[in-house]
Parts: sequence; structure tokens; C-alpha cells
Amino acid sequence: VDQYHDTLVVQIQTLAMEKRAALVGDILAGLLEPAEIIFRNDAPIRRLEGLPMEVHTRSGKPWEPRWLRIGGFDHWIDLQVGQKTGFYLDQRLQHPAVAKYASGGRVLDAFCNQGSFSLHAARAGAAEVLGLDSAEDAVGAARRNAERNGVKADFLVANVFDWFNDPARAVEPRWDLIVLDPPPFAKSRSALEGALRGYKEINLRAVKLLAPGGVLATYTCSHHMQDAELRQVLADVSADARRKLRVLEWAHQPPDHPVLATMPESEYLRGYILRAE
Repeated sequence: VDQYHDTLVVQIQTLAMEKRAALVGDILAGLLEPAEIIFRNDAPIRRLEGLPMEVHTRSGKPWEPRWLRIGGFDHWIDLQVGQKTGFYLDQRLQHPAVAKYASGGRVLDAFCNQGSFSLHAARAGAAEVLGLDSAEDAVGAARRNAERNGVKADFLVANVFDWFNDPARAVEPRWDLIVLDPPPFAKSRSALEGALRGYKEINLRAVKLLAPGGVLATYTCSHHMQDAELRQVLADVSADARRKLRVLEWAHQPPDHPVLATMPESEYLRGYILRAE
């Protein structure tokens, strides 16, 4: 359950909870008295339990997209069709944490989605901000958000891997801060080996584009990938790039996305902010 001001967004992913959906709605309505509850039952994992893909509101009325204030910025949000529950609330504490390293520098926000890292970096005084995402609707939303908030940031529809691999990157001025916040590469345990190769490639490309002393903020939301595996990826990247990567900050999901000691998969979001020397 994610809360956006007076609206709750609920995602049900298992048959057991699906049978109790009405009860869940009643309890949430009684506890929090929201203006609306949206059931975003469109996560692909539902298919594994034979559940239909559907989105509906508790009232039966459509929820109209609108400007919502999140992290000090206005964001144009459509809670019925946006990615995840409409916004990546689990990264909201990382946006200002990364922006501390943006002042005066060139910032690349890869897999930018609606541009939150870009907005924070621009307001923190970055000299240049470029956001990349393969989804045209996400880039359109990012541009709209930047204009609404009066910050200067450019956004480009691009496959991030292809963009990094373009030979033109080798002759470009170096970046001072690069953010890598990709979608989950390992959606199943069997996909982990390939995902580790993907994480290594994208992080290696990023480190090679960093200016001396530049900062890399890198994240993974693949719940099958543990911290030790991410650390090993970064160690391999450091060796291959022949650059020392010094940890500045550890990143983690916020307290309202709890981790259960008996369920390792509940700890799904982790990352590092590193300086490349």
C-alpha cells in the first residue's frame, strides 16, 4: 500500500490476499479515511497465481491524473497507469541524498523515469543535467515536471545500454555525477547470472565516463540480488576500469518499506554512492 496524500494505491499479488481484497479495502478506509483507494492489480507476477490483470477504484469512479507534491517538487502523476503504483516512492530519500554531489557538475540520470533525480540535481546547482529513459511517456512526464518546477534539465528517449555503447561517448566531456537506477534485471532466480552481467556492463560503462573524482550513484531493485553480489559487481568494475571506487554512502529502501528478517526477498532495494578516483 502506497499513500499519495489523500489517495491509497494497493497492489495485490497473491491469491490469498485477492480473496480478502474487500476486507483490505474496508480496513484501510476505516484506518486512514482516504478520499479514494485504487487497486493496481496489474503486476505481471499475478499471472503466476492465475489472477487477472485489472485496475479499479474502490468507489468505481476514475481517478484523474493531477499534480502531486513529492519531495519538494510537483509531479504529474497518473496513479492508475503509471509504473509501479504511479511513482517510485521507495527512492524518495535517495533523490536529495544524491543531489548533494551535483552542485556545479555535469549530471547524467540514466533510467530517469519521471526525472526525480534530475529535478533534485538541477535545483542543487548542477551545471548540466541529462536524463535518459527508453519509455517515451516517462520522458514526456520528466520534461513536464521540469517545466512545472522551473528547473533546467534535458531529457532524451534512449536505450541506456545503446547510448553508453555509442563510440561518440568516448570523445565527450566527462560526467561529474552519474545515476544508475535501472528496472530489475533479475525477475527470477534463474535470471540472476545474466542480470549480474548486465549490472557489471552498465556500471563499467558509467565509471569509464566519470571525470576524475566523479560520483556514481548505483542501485538495484532485483530482490534476488543480495548485497554481497552487488559489492562483487562493483569490485569487478573497479578492477576492469582500473579506478578506485570509494564508498561514500550505502543506500537502502526507506523504513516504510519494511524488511522481514524471515523473508530475504523483502529487502529488494539497495545501492551505493561511490567516488571514482
